[in-house]
Amino acid sequence: MYAVEFFFEEKFEQYVKSIWKGLHDEQITSNMYEISEIRPHMTAAVYKDIPDLERYSTQFNSFFENLSELDIKFDILASFPTSGTLFIDPTVTEGLIKLHKQYHKEFEDLLEFANQYYIPDNWNPHCTVALQLYSEQMIEAMKYCYQVFIPQKSKIIGVGLVKLDFESNKCLSSPTIMSKVFKPYESSAIPTQCNSSGDEGEIY
Repeated sequence: MYAVEFFFEEKFEQYVKSIWKGLHDEQITSNMYEISEIRPHMTAAVYKDIPDLERYSTQFNSFFENLSELDIKFDILASFPTSGTLFIDPTVTEGLIKLHKQYHKEFEDLLEFANQYYIPDNWNPHCTVALQLYSEQMIEAMKYCYQVFIPQKSKIIGVGLVKLDFESNKCLSSPTIMSKVFKPYESSAIPTQCNSSGDEGEIY
Protein backbone atom coordinates (compact mmCIF):
# COMPACT_ATOMS: atom_id res chain seq x y z
CA MET A 1 0.00 0.00 0.00
CA TYR A 2 1.17 3.52 -0.80
CA ALA A 3 0.23 7.02 0.36
CA VAL A 4 0.93 10.48 -0.99
CA GLU A 5 1.65 12.74 1.98
CA PHE A 6 2.17 16.46 2.39
CA PHE A 7 4.93 17.38 4.85
CA PHE A 8 5.33 20.40 7.14
CA GLU A 9 7.94 22.70 8.63
CA GLU A 10 10.20 21.22 11.30
CA LYS A 11 8.64 23.15 14.19
CA PHE A 12 5.16 21.78 13.48
CA GLU A 13 6.55 18.28 12.92
CA GLN A 14 8.13 18.39 16.37
CA TYR A 15 4.86 19.62 17.89
CA VAL A 16 2.94 16.67 16.45
CA LYS A 17 5.66 14.21 17.48
CA SER A 18 5.46 15.58 21.03
CA ILE A 19 1.76 14.65 21.10
CA TRP A 20 2.52 11.15 19.79
CA LYS A 21 5.16 10.76 22.52
CA GLY A 22 2.88 12.19 25.20
CA LEU A 23 0.11 9.73 24.37
CA HIS A 24 2.72 6.97 24.54
CA ASP A 25 4.22 8.18 27.82
CA GLU A 26 0.76 8.45 29.38
CA GLN A 27 0.12 4.84 28.26
CA ILE A 28 -2.97 5.87 26.31
CA THR A 29 -1.84 4.71 22.87
CA SER A 30 1.44 4.11 21.05
CA ASN A 31 0.07 3.40 17.59
CA MET A 32 1.56 6.51 15.90
CA TYR A 33 4.66 6.78 18.10
CA GLU A 34 5.76 3.23 17.25
CA ILE A 35 5.45 3.42 13.45
CA SER A 36 8.97 3.30 12.02
CA GLU A 37 10.11 6.14 9.72
CA ILE A 38 6.81 8.01 9.90
CA ARG A 39 6.64 11.80 9.61
CA PRO A 40 3.73 14.03 10.66
CA HIS A 41 1.75 14.53 7.51
CA MET A 42 -1.51 15.18 5.73
CA THR A 43 -2.49 12.37 3.38
CA ALA A 44 -3.60 13.39 -0.12
CA ALA A 45 -4.05 9.93 -1.65
CA VAL A 46 -3.84 6.25 -0.72
CA TYR A 47 -3.35 3.45 -3.25
CA LYS A 48 -3.57 -0.29 -2.70
CA ASP A 49 -1.03 -0.60 -5.51
CA ILE A 50 0.94 1.47 -8.02
CA PRO A 51 1.66 -0.97 -10.85
CA ASP A 52 4.44 1.03 -12.53
CA LEU A 53 6.48 2.86 -9.88
CA GLU A 54 9.13 3.99 -12.38
CA ARG A 55 6.51 5.71 -14.54
CA TYR A 56 4.82 7.14 -11.46
CA SER A 57 8.14 8.56 -10.22
CA THR A 58 8.71 10.44 -13.48
CA GLN A 59 5.18 11.83 -13.42
CA PHE A 60 5.44 12.65 -9.69
CA ASN A 61 8.64 14.65 -10.13
CA SER A 62 7.26 16.51 -13.12
CA PHE A 63 3.94 17.40 -11.46
CA PHE A 64 5.48 18.71 -8.22
CA GLU A 65 8.53 20.32 -9.87
CA ASN A 66 7.56 24.00 -9.65
CA LEU A 67 5.10 24.10 -6.77
CA SER A 68 5.50 26.63 -3.96
CA GLU A 69 4.99 26.17 -0.26
CA LEU A 70 1.47 26.62 1.11
CA ASP A 71 0.57 28.38 4.35
CA ILE A 72 -1.62 26.25 6.58
CA LYS A 73 -3.31 26.75 9.93
CA PHE A 74 -4.26 23.95 12.30
CA ASP A 75 -6.79 25.12 14.86
CA ILE A 76 -9.25 22.25 15.33
CA LEU A 77 -8.96 19.02 17.33
CA ALA A 78 -11.46 16.45 16.06
CA SER A 79 -12.12 12.75 15.52
CA PHE A 80 -13.54 10.11 13.21
CA PRO A 81 -15.46 8.04 15.79
CA THR A 82 -16.15 5.07 13.50
CA SER A 83 -12.44 4.47 12.86
CA GLY A 84 -11.19 5.66 16.24
CA THR A 85 -9.01 8.36 14.68
CA LEU A 86 -8.03 11.53 16.55
CA PHE A 87 -6.55 14.34 14.48
CA ILE A 88 -5.70 18.01 14.09
CA ASP A 89 -7.82 19.64 11.40
CA PRO A 90 -6.57 22.50 9.18
CA THR A 91 -8.53 25.47 7.96
CA VAL A 92 -9.13 24.41 4.36
CA THR A 93 -7.98 26.96 1.79
CA GLU A 94 -8.68 27.33 -1.91
CA GLY A 95 -5.00 26.64 -2.64
CA LEU A 96 -5.04 23.35 -0.74
CA ILE A 97 -8.22 22.11 -2.45
CA LYS A 98 -6.91 23.18 -5.87
CA LEU A 99 -3.63 21.32 -5.37
CA HIS A 100 -5.45 18.18 -4.23
CA LYS A 101 -7.83 18.23 -7.22
CA GLN A 102 -5.02 18.89 -9.68
CA TYR A 103 -3.02 15.98 -8.28
CA HIS A 104 -5.89 13.52 -8.69
CA LYS A 105 -6.64 14.78 -12.20
CA GLU A 106 -3.01 14.30 -13.17
CA PHE A 107 -2.96 10.76 -11.75
CA GLU A 108 -6.51 9.74 -12.68
CA ASP A 109 -5.19 6.53 -14.25
CA LEU A 110 -4.64 5.29 -10.67
CA LEU A 111 -8.26 5.87 -9.63
CA GLU A 112 -9.07 2.14 -9.66
CA PHE A 113 -6.39 1.62 -6.98
CA ALA A 114 -7.32 4.68 -4.90
CA ASN A 115 -8.94 4.72 -1.47
CA GLN A 116 -12.20 6.60 -2.00
CA TYR A 117 -11.88 8.56 1.25
CA TYR A 118 -9.03 10.58 -0.28
CA ILE A 119 -10.41 11.49 -3.70
CA PRO A 120 -11.80 14.98 -4.44
CA ASP A 121 -15.20 15.76 -2.87
CA ASN A 122 -14.63 12.99 -0.27
CA TRP A 123 -11.38 14.29 1.18
CA ASN A 124 -11.21 15.56 4.75
CA PRO A 125 -7.63 16.83 5.14
CA HIS A 126 -6.17 16.18 8.59
CA CYS A 127 -3.02 15.39 10.53
CA THR A 128 -3.45 12.23 12.60
CA VAL A 129 -2.37 12.09 16.24
CA ALA A 130 -3.87 8.67 17.13
CA LEU A 131 -5.41 5.69 15.33
CA GLN A 132 -7.69 2.74 16.05
CA LEU A 133 -8.82 3.96 19.45
CA TYR A 134 -11.68 2.22 21.20
CA SER A 135 -14.17 4.51 22.96
CA GLU A 136 -12.46 4.65 26.36
CA GLN A 137 -9.09 5.34 24.73
CA MET A 138 -10.63 8.09 22.61
CA ILE A 139 -11.93 9.85 25.72
CA GLU A 140 -8.54 9.65 27.44
CA ALA A 141 -6.69 10.73 24.30
CA MET A 142 -9.06 13.68 23.87
CA LYS A 143 -8.50 14.74 27.49
CA TYR A 144 -4.74 14.64 27.03
CA CYS A 145 -4.78 16.48 23.70
CA TYR A 146 -7.10 19.20 24.99
CA GLN A 147 -4.52 19.91 27.70
CA VAL A 148 -1.60 20.26 25.27
CA PHE A 149 -3.32 21.50 22.11
CA ILE A 150 -2.21 24.91 20.84
CA PRO A 151 -3.43 26.19 17.44
CA GLN A 152 -0.52 26.27 15.02
CA LYS A 153 0.48 27.99 11.79
CA SER A 154 2.93 26.24 9.50
CA LYS A 155 3.63 25.59 5.84
CA ILE A 156 3.34 22.59 3.57
CA ILE A 157 6.96 22.42 2.42
CA GLY A 158 6.98 19.23 0.40
CA VAL A 159 5.39 15.95 -0.59
CA GLY A 160 6.38 12.31 -0.50
CA LEU A 161 5.24 8.90 -1.62
CA VAL A 162 5.43 6.52 1.33
CA LYS A 163 5.17 2.75 1.43
CA LEU A 164 2.87 1.53 4.19
CA ASP A 165 3.86 -1.81 5.67
CA PHE A 166 1.16 -3.58 7.68
CA GLU A 167 1.01 -6.67 9.84
CA SER A 168 -2.28 -7.87 11.37
CA ASN A 169 -3.98 -4.60 10.40
CA LYS A 170 -1.32 -2.55 12.20
CA CYS A 171 1.03 -0.19 10.36
CA LEU A 172 4.62 -1.03 11.27
CA SER A 173 6.57 1.31 9.01
CA SER A 174 6.05 4.23 6.67
CA PRO A 175 9.28 4.95 4.77
CA THR A 176 9.32 7.76 2.19
CA ILE A 177 10.43 6.26 -1.12
CA MET A 178 10.30 9.44 -3.22
CA SER A 179 9.84 13.08 -2.34
CA LYS A 180 9.83 16.63 -3.64
CA VAL A 181 10.57 19.83 -1.74
CA PHE A 182 8.38 22.81 -2.63
CA LYS A 183 9.84 26.18 -3.54
CA PRO A 184 10.08 28.54 -0.56
CA TYR A 185 8.47 31.97 -0.64
CA GLU A 186 8.29 34.92 1.67
CA SER A 187 4.79 35.41 3.05
CA SER A 188 3.61 38.10 5.42
CA ALA A 189 5.08 37.75 8.87
CA ILE A 190 2.86 35.49 10.95
CA PRO A 191 3.57 33.67 14.21
CA THR A 192 4.03 29.92 14.04
CA GLN A 193 1.77 29.62 17.07
CA CYS A 194 -1.74 31.09 16.98
CA ASN A 195 -3.14 33.10 19.83
CA SER A 196 -5.32 30.62 21.67
CA SER A 197 -7.73 33.41 22.62
CA GLY A 198 -8.02 34.57 19.01
CA ASP A 199 -9.58 32.91 16.01
CA GLU A 200 -9.08 29.21 16.80
CA GLY A 201 -12.84 28.68 16.66
CA GLU A 202 -12.92 29.48 12.96
CA ILE A 203 -14.12 26.57 10.80
CA TYR A 204 -14.10 25.85 7.09
